[in-house]
Amino acid sequence: MERLTIREIIRAVRGKLICGSQQGEISGVSIDSRTIKKGEIFFALKGERFDGHDFLQEAIDKGAKAAVISKKKKITTKIAIMNVTHTLTALQELAKFYRQKFNPVIVGITGSNGKTTTKDMLKALLLSKYRVVATSGNYNNVVGLPLTLFEISPDTEFLVLEMGTNHAGEIKRLAEISLPQMGVITNIGTTHLQFFRCISNVLSAKMELVQLLPRQGKIVLNIDDSHLRSQFKKIKREIITFGINPQADVRASNVIVNSPGEKERLSFTVHVGRDRKEFDLYCLGRYNIYNALAAISVAKQFGVSLSLMAAVLGKFKFPKLRMEKLKYGEVTIVNDAYNANPTSVKAVLSEFISSFPSQRKIVILGDMLELGRMSRKFHQEIGKIVATSPIYSLITIGEDAQFIAQAAGKWGMERNNIFSFKDKKVASRKLKELLKPKDAVLIKGSRKIGLEEVIKFLPKISIIKR
Repeated sequence: MERLTIREIIRAVRGKLICGSQQGEISGVSIDSRTIKKGEIFFALKGERFDGHDFLQEAIDKGAKAAVISKKKKITTKIAIMNVTHTLTALQELAKFYRQKFNPVIVGITGSNGKTTTKDMLKALLLSKYRVVATSGNYNNVVGLPLTLFEISPDTEFLVLEMGTNHAGEIKRLAEISLPQMGVITNIGTTHLQFFRCISNVLSAKMELVQLLPRQGKIVLNIDDSHLRSQFKKIKREIITFGINPQADVRASNVIVNSPGEKERLSFTVHVGRDRKEFDLYCLGRYNIYNALAAISVAKQFGVSLSLMAAVLGKFKFPKLRMEKLKYGEVTIVNDAYNANPTSVKAVLSEFISSFPSQRKIVILGDMLELGRMSRKFHQEIGKIVATSPIYSLITIGEDAQFIAQAAGKWGMERNNIFSFKDKKVASRKLKELLKPKDAVLIKGSRKIGLEEVIKFLPKISIIKR
């Protein structure tokens, strides 16, 4: 991060200096007193389970150069303390101010599924020619995105931002802060319905990105997604489409999935106008072709050749907890525990079944969260799919996941092979009892469930290199 003066910060956050001097500079931004470094400014954010104001003194003791607060608090210090109405808004406004000091190409990526993989792929493609900053981990929300903006430097040529949302208006706010010139929407699915109520509201929330693009901005859309396709005529920006559809601007054809037992590989041909090139992805999950096409669509706009992109994606390391293949003795475990919603669970179940046609299959499914009043229905739908598929045993973990188990039994799955638990450690013990050599196990659930812990209780797990 480039240094900012205290005077600049006061102006950007519209703060009132209640302590200290306007003189001096800060070298970084922190919201965590545990990791703050000397010379940084501390923002006392308030969350559901914490209040940063309780850790203000700790931040000062560790060398904070300034702090932004929103509570009246007796403070004895010489550092600059600024009072604002809302500390989160202040953080966002400072990030926007900082972003406007530089002029990188900014690409915002949203969608119901595939955001992180698409972001990581695009970062890898652009790094082949440019200096790139991208969202780290799950920093894709109203706190994480502003923190990512502070990583921009004068050398930054591209900034690739993942934009997540579970409420209307959040994508709009993220775009207002970051001011992207280009956007990507991967797909629209049944996510966060507890807050969005229906899929049309999910679509509206994602389309906020389009509305905040400049007039000359470009939006990259999945032409095979019927919800996105319904918006094409309404969009007043240049549209670049990707998909399997022959009308897509960036299209995949000749998709080949390696035979079971061989190293996982997706082979396909990418067409962009008259240009075409063979690509290989070393992963499970045919839906990753869409993630690749989205990333390719953007990189092609900035002069990255298909030949160079094929070489980069052929070495691409997929994010952990996404169809990650592990070994437990002779047992294969597919760890897709990063997150879950009805759309992604259905897709992953299909891929898992087709990838292991001859093995005995065990599925461990956790709650799909934030589905609101539709939660029971969606969990029951998954239970029906499990029961009518060649799956030997089902283990569910969580309150709503029990509806998966109940539906599986109703639709004919052997009840002795269905187990429901609330405790992951107990579920892990049951899995260990069930396992036989050459079994294949799938693990999937929402992020807050943390289903990857199930396999932590199994000793001697090893990662299969892709």
